[in-house]
Amino acid sequence: MEMKSDKDKLQQLADLMNEQSETPMLVTDDLLYIFDAALEPEEVDFMLKMGGGNLSRAEVEGKVGLTPADFERVLETLLDKGHITELEPEEEGEEPYLHVMSIFPGWFEHYLMRGADTPDRREFSRRVSGYFAAAQAIPPDMLNEILKDMSPHRSLAIANPSSSRLIQVDEAVPPQPSEVHPSHSILNILERLPEDVAVSAGHCFCREQRKLDGDPCRMDLPEESCLGIGPAAEHIIRRGMGRRISKQEAIELVKLAEEKGAVHQVGRMVPLKDFKVKHEADIICNCCWDCCGVLGNYHRGNLPFMLKSYYIAEVPDEDECTGCGICEQFCPVDAIAVGESGVAAVDEALCCGCGLCALHCPENAVRLRPYERNVFLPVLPPGKRRIS
Repeated sequence: MEMKSDKDKLQQLADLMNEQSETPMLVTDDLLYIFDAALEPEEVDFMLKMGGGNLSRAEVEGKVGLTPADFERVLETLLDKGHITELEPEEEGEEPYLHVMSIFPGWFEHYLMRGADTPDRREFSRRVSGYFAAAQAIPPDMLNEILKDMSPHRSLAIANPSSSRLIQVDEAVPPQPSEVHPSHSILNILERLPEDVAVSAGHCFCREQRKLDGDPCRMDLPEESCLGIGPAAEHIIRRGMGRRISKQEAIELVKLAEEKGAVHQVGRMVPLKDFKVKHEADIICNCCWDCCGVLGNYHRGNLPFMLKSYYIAEVPDEDECTGCGICEQFCPVDAIAVGESGVAAVDEALCCGCGLCALHCPENAVRLRPYERNVFLPVLPPGKRRIS
């Protein structure tokens, strides 16, 4: 595993990025190998000298010790790649702060969001695929046991709970790193946005990564399907990683994606400890069972699928079901099927509550019922994988 940068420095950089993040990643040699594809040695040195926290441009320049021309060149490159991000200051009129970015979510997404096809991005994408595929070397039972005790890394949220409670706490409650929402929840989020809030559309990291590795999306979803909101969108637009769109364009994009079978994930594009959240979400992803890092790796047999769910699908009145099988076509985890009786039935142990079956049922026979639980789907054996 030959690297152009010093491995110890890459380890230090990964540790630095994890220290800044609300979602630290386990650092392995394979992860450092991915770092090395995207970074030049001088860029690694720049960020290590820069260090963590919110820093002004002048503070960073004083730390890295480069000539003004070299400082601007390296900094602009790292801003364009997404390894360094700009955070809005607390006081109006001040310059944006510079901050070393988190790993994933973080610079992984920013690095591919502009849709650039370059040799370094193709090599990065190849190594990302290898990183996830390497999990197949771990015996499935062992991998399931290792990950089963971890907190679910994806959540399903209730759009309209039957009742609400006000709970007083003595500290801020951080948002989930990422959540999966049914269609009406996403539309509610977008429709409630003030008209002056920035919205961006950029290339989906997962879809772009698979394409650059020679395995394009099997679902023909739009490449520009990653939506940014608020400060995250402003940064994405400012750095040319995505384009500004209207709130209505975002709504139409979501509707198009779900017509094709996309699962909506909402989360944090900038999961830094110093990032001040202004909206209930700053990124909306429209994910497929093929490319998505969660669903795609599950269907490739690389990883189990874990999430916390607040919904479950059901067919409350079998007489309403015509047995057309449309729900089967859209379920991302094969949790619903038409049985011998000619009626669709839901496997509650598999259902992730994404709502696609209910959304696409022409007879409205499938409904979503609030039901909170942790969902854990073990690594799929070879015979059950959608993607070999």
